[in-house]
Amino acid sequence: MRKLHKTIAGQLMILIIGTVLLSQVIILAIFFDKTDERIQEQQIRMIIEKVATAYEIGRTTSGAERERLIRATSDPDIRFYVEDLPLTQNRFDIPDDGIARMPKILSGRPIFATDNTVSSLSIWEFWFAERIEDCLVVEEQSNQGGACPIDYVSIQLNEKEWLNARVSSPVDELVILLPVILSAGLTLVGILLVVTIIVKRITAPLRKLSLAAERFGQGEAVGYVEVEGPDELKSTTTAFNTMQERLSRFVEDRTKMLAAVSHDLRTPITSLRLRAEFIKDPELKSEMIKTLTDMNSMVEGCLAFAKQEVQEEKSETINLVETLSNLARDFPGVAFSTNLRAHRYLCRPVSLRRAIRNVLENAVNYGSRVHVTVDSDDDGVSIEIVDEGPGVPDEMLDDIFEPFFRVDEGRNTETGNVGLGLSIARTIVHKHGGTIRATNVLNGLKMRIWLPGQVNSP
Repeated sequence: MRKLHKTIAGQLMILIIGTVLLSQVIILAIFFDKTDERIQEQQIRMIIEKVATAYEIGRTTSGAERERLIRATSDPDIRFYVEDLPLTQNRFDIPDDGIARMPKILSGRPIFATDNTVSSLSIWEFWFAERIEDCLVVEEQSNQGGACPIDYVSIQLNEKEWLNARVSSPVDELVILLPVILSAGLTLVGILLVVTIIVKRITAPLRKLSLAAERFGQGEAVGYVEVEGPDELKSTTTAFNTMQERLSRFVEDRTKMLAAVSHDLRTPITSLRLRAEFIKDPELKSEMIKTLTDMNSMVEGCLAFAKQEVQEEKSETINLVETLSNLARDFPGVAFSTNLRAHRYLCRPVSLRRAIRNVLENAVNYGSRVHVTVDSDDDGVSIEIVDEGPGVPDEMLDDIFEPFFRVDEGRNTETGNVGLGLSIARTIVHKHGGTIRATNVLNGLKMRIWLPGQVNSP
């Protein structure tokens, strides 16, 4: 599976997420830098102003009128009561910079208050737990918990009465910013959903084009690729369709020409063979017949190669382990081993078997005690064919895959051994998108065939 950050969709998502998060972090940083603790200060100042108003009412009025005015001064965030005892005896120390802003009516008077600021730990309860409108009522406080944090303020009105206030605790900046953070999160999720849909619509044709290019590179006839998507992708797909049409026509023309030339050579070779039979000199006759036999073998090899190139073989999924095991049993002295129980592989089975058979024939003909192994990983499949024999000079390791090349000109030149076997094997392996390499090992030659991993459908 491809890593997300290596795909177009993944990179776009990472870019969008990073951009949104960076912008939100910058906004929050500016907010905290500019506001500092002003939010809480403003909350406390508003509470003190309301307390000052209620205190003036408590001092200047009495009876039913005071009760009515005190009730009118209260709101959902602060409730005032005139009671016999204070709710708290915790002395509230006014900061030096706040004394000047303290209402005159409260200047110099002791104020008792608690400090239960809503922390970030109770942020979820504060915003989303069920809260009743009258959570400041005494008998309902115990059931609210973190959803309704309370502070108490007490100021003495006279020797017998106290003005008590039950106040919703001030909140810190992070608590206030929760809706902003949630809004940014929901916006991010929405953007990602839209981007995901758009990116999939863009990359789907791109995946089809990639799959077609990969299969075409492995020698398969992929046909016309539908032109869709953005203009840039349409032009790329059109160029690919044109390219594969031209390449296919070029290869087909060359292959047909090779087949035609090879076929036409049969007639003069046969004619020369008949004339050679009338030569009276036995030695000259034998040499000419041998030469003509070699030429006929080459022609037959070219025809066989051209015939396979012209025929279109469909890809099928085979058990590669079983295929190699069966091929090894066809040759005496060939051993096969692997740690794989089975390996399903999509290929053109007839062509691939021919390529491996050609390599095995080469190993059996010019070596002994041939050993075949196969292994696989995430990248592909590796097939190694090792023989114990004379090997090949290092400077000729690449040349042995060239058509009609033979290390020893005196080697057998019967059909199939005219120097086309390894060339055909290399062509077939290349058309499967793989590679074939020859290296000398201790007491022999090793052929390594590597085939790429499967191409997944989009």
